Amino acid sequence: MITLYELAGKNDLRFSPPCWNVKLCLLYKNIDFETVAVGFSEKNKISFSNQQLVPVLKHQDGHISDSWNIINWLDENYENPKLFVNETSKNFSHFLYHWTSRQILPILFKIIAHEIPNILEGDDLDHYIVTREERIKGPITKFVPVISDSIKKFRNLINPMRSLIKKNGFISGSNPGIEDFIFFGNFKWVYTCSSCNLLDKEDEIFQWYKKINQIFNIETH
Repeated sequence: MITLYELAGKNDLRFSPPCWNVKLCLLYKNIDFETVAVGFSEKNKISFSNQQLVPVLKHQDGHISDSWNIINWLDENYENPKLFVNETSKNFSHFLYHWTSRQILPILFKIIAHEIPNILEGDDLDHYIVTREERIKGPITKFVPVISDSIKKFRNLINPMRSLIKKNGFISGSNPGIEDFIFFGNFKWVYTCSSCNLLDKEDEIFQWYKKINQIFNIETH
């Protein structure tokens, strides 16, 4: 049995974008797996991986960390259905993986940073506030005045994805695939942690997000 160690908040909320990327790949490939909840302050649970970040995937022969490494391992060790149709698909997915982490997530953090404490408690809450305020050199509420501008910037930034979804139904084409899974984690993070109006309900991307949740029978928040 494969075990996925993933970030969790209070009431067992699972909200990490890279963890959701991996989880969708597991569901897509129909791989049996179990999960272990890891709080921000529970690094001891993944000490066996010799690093401090989730996701970590533990399997019969060892373990793998880093979501991109895990995705590649899954596709190399579980044949069908394939995540990467060809080398072009893999290259675009790798681009999307870096683009979301370096361009999308920083904007989204500015939108929801002040609300994330609502889904944390105890040592995890303290850990989040201390580490994030050190990182941004200020209170986690410092981005509140620019939330509206950040949402507008985000909506414009994802226009290329909106065009693909409007044309094909999914980023990967007529059916969901790895490109959709990578993009999905961003929205799962926001809609689990925040009450903000990130997308209009009629937005093609919001409809795409709902469809992914329905296809894989994922609980929405």
